[in-house]
Amino acid sequence: MENAFGVGPAYTVGIEEEFQLVDPSSRALVPAVERVISSGGGTGLVTSELSRSCVEMVSPVFGNVADLARELPLLRREVSGLARNGGAEIVAAGTHPFSDPTEQPLADGDHNARIEEEMGWVARTQAIYGLHIHVAVSDGEAAIGAVNELARWVPLLVALSANSPFWRGSDTRLASTRIKIFEMFPRSGLPPAFRDWEDFVEHVETLIACGSIPDYSWCWWDARPHLKFGTVELRAPDVQTDASHTASLVALVQCLVASADGREPEDPLFIAENKWRAVRRGLDATFYDFPAGESVPARAMARTLVEELRPVSQGLGCEAELEGILEIADHGNGAERQREAFGRNGSLEDLVDHVARATTPG
Repeated sequence: MENAFGVGPAYTVGIEEEFQLVDPSSRALVPAVERVISSGGGTGLVTSELSRSCVEMVSPVFGNVADLARELPLLRREVSGLARNGGAEIVAAGTHPFSDPTEQPLADGDHNARIEEEMGWVARTQAIYGLHIHVAVSDGEAAIGAVNELARWVPLLVALSANSPFWRGSDTRLASTRIKIFEMFPRSGLPPAFRDWEDFVEHVETLIACGSIPDYSWCWWDARPHLKFGTVELRAPDVQTDASHTASLVALVQCLVASADGREPEDPLFIAENKWRAVRRGLDATFYDFPAGESVPARAMARTLVEELRPVSQGLGCEAELEGILEIADHGNGAERQREAFGRNGSLEDLVDHVARATTPG
């Protein structure tokens, strides 16, 4: 299966951030993506996704996470300027707190038209906003090893990145509502436990042959090989309000990919149980180590993992950004901060303003 693995150096990084487009007056979602993209003059920085109330920022490839961390606030400000030119503001949260997603029109294009035809009503629920993290790897076998390693840590990554507690006017009592919405899609959620690259290729080719998918990109797992980019892609996180949280998550993912040692994949059944705990309770979750028969609080697991990965981060030059995971563990993820902001006066409109300011501060 044709791919771009090994075309460039291993462990370079890039991201895609999906931002809400909101009306500056009503704070409701606004279908403005065509105007926003037009105002970009064809730079390639922004593109559309399924919903017209979403604009996706596609970062350059960075040789290290420190460069990404330095450039990301500037990239966000550039996207914010494009959005204002298109009559909207950008907001970085996994779900909009009160707009009805089913009222958001879908973006034009054959790809989206096919998704709507295949998914029906489910496609109309997908006004959701994620963070996709890419790390380059050398070949297909390395990609599968990295996917299996990332899958093992999806529950903790979800707990750290959860940023969508409000939806359609209510607190859902979930830390990441976005994940449950997206899991209505087929071939979403945790990836299969692939034995090797050949196993992955056979799986995808079978799905193509039976007419389920046109190509591998319709496998929307939490972690997957991205053949076109030559990367491993983590898709589980909600988009982060705080750009420094994004950089810390990229550092963590880069370290996990670089340290993947090809060990046997963990049973997805057990990972799924812990993932649900993360979706529900975020960093207040307690994960269960099924093989060891032990319970571990999410915050403690995050601290232990950072300590274990510190030598890897030193080799990659992302030690400072990895340390930011401890800040998230100590001071809360995006969902906790949204609830704290909402608790000040109980206004969802003011919450949108708060998140918008934090998306592009200064």
